[in-house]
Amino acid sequence: MNYSEMKQAVNLLSKEWNLGKRESGAEGDICAWIYLFSILEESEKIVKFKVNKKLVGFCGYSNNNSGKHKLAKKFYKFIKNKLYKSKSIKNLEAFKQYEQNYNYVPDHLKNYFDGEVSILLVDKEFRGQKIGKKLLTTVFELAKKDNMKNLQILTDESCNFKFYENLGCNLVYETVVENKEYGRLGEISTEKAYIYEKKLQENY
Repeated sequence: MNYSEMKQAVNLLSKEWNLGKRESGAEGDICAWIYLFSILEESEKIVKFKVNKKLVGFCGYSNNNSGKHKLAKKFYKFIKNKLYKSKSIKNLEAFKQYEQNYNYVPDHLKNYFDGEVSILLVDKEFRGQKIGKKLLTTVFELAKKDNMKNLQILTDESCNFKFYENLGCNLVYETVVENKEYGRLGEISTEKAYIYEKKLQENY
């Protein structure tokens, strides 16, 4: 992503999720910037969808066995760690607790997947046009070409998780986490979280 695309991606992320802004008392879009650099650090590839040069959706995946893009990933990690020290974040401990809340992968699945869908996001104004399906299908194809066997998808009930089932993904784990995305589920204090698997090799 170039800088212009990054700014548009941050805008999409900020409109979609809280991302710890409320917990940390953060100013501006600092939490969204940290999340974006985490995605870029993790991702093997990012697929973008634009309408009239405007970024309206993007999707990416990680590859646990890849040695590519090491320099770029180190750069993204460096920037992310710098942003953690920003004075715009009033309560860093609360922010990190927010991040940890969505780290719910059980031990028996931590080394099971070859990689993960690192992000899938489409602008609310452009949903219903099968952009998400196109992005995710492209990511599956790219991951398969990278000789990956399966991908992990983390999601929760605040999202349209049935979407993944319609694309041939299988539910392999379900748990309950604290609801940190205020307003998306009303006043509900907890939400169901899910892990889906997308098998990329027919005989796997």
